[in-house]
Amino acid sequence: MKFKNINLEPIVYDDEHTAFETTPDDWDPYETKLVLDDYDWMNYKLTAHLPTKEYGKMRVRFEYSGMGKCTMQVSGSKGYKKDNDVFKNYVHYICYKRAYEFDSELFQKHIIKFMEAHIRNWGEEYAFRGTKEAVEFYNAVLTDPNTTLIEKKSWTKK
Repeated sequence: MKFKNINLEPIVYDDEHTAFETTPDDWDPYETKLVLDDYDWMNYKLTAHLPTKEYGKMRVRFEYSGMGKCTMQVSGSKGYKKDNDVFKNYVHYICYKRAYEFDSELFQKHIIKFMEAHIRNWGEEYAFRGTKEAVEFYNAVLTDPNTTLIEKKSWTKK
């Protein structure tokens, strides 16, 4: 498995969650957290945890500071077993971190979508997860022509 040159691609989102992979140990694998901090300056963050098949357990964080460009940071790890490993059950991990800059208009558009979906969910039987909105936001940042990759790291661990 070669992850050293991993290039993140858009994630296909469907109602069956076919792009995602969970284990029995994942109590609630799809988690989103929105923080709106206006204490001394606008500082907004949306964080999503996405257990993908392709990229392993991803943590995606979108940030808006009220001026200039916004950022999306993606980090994660995916376990794999080496075919030639003496200990066949020994799991190795490929870890990665990517950071992107994108226009604030894109942040505003998607944070409004996220908040509207959250409000529509009030009174529902189950808690709002925001997985669909987070994946749409992630995909929009990756495919926007004005998005710039500003950091790219990969490493392995045992």
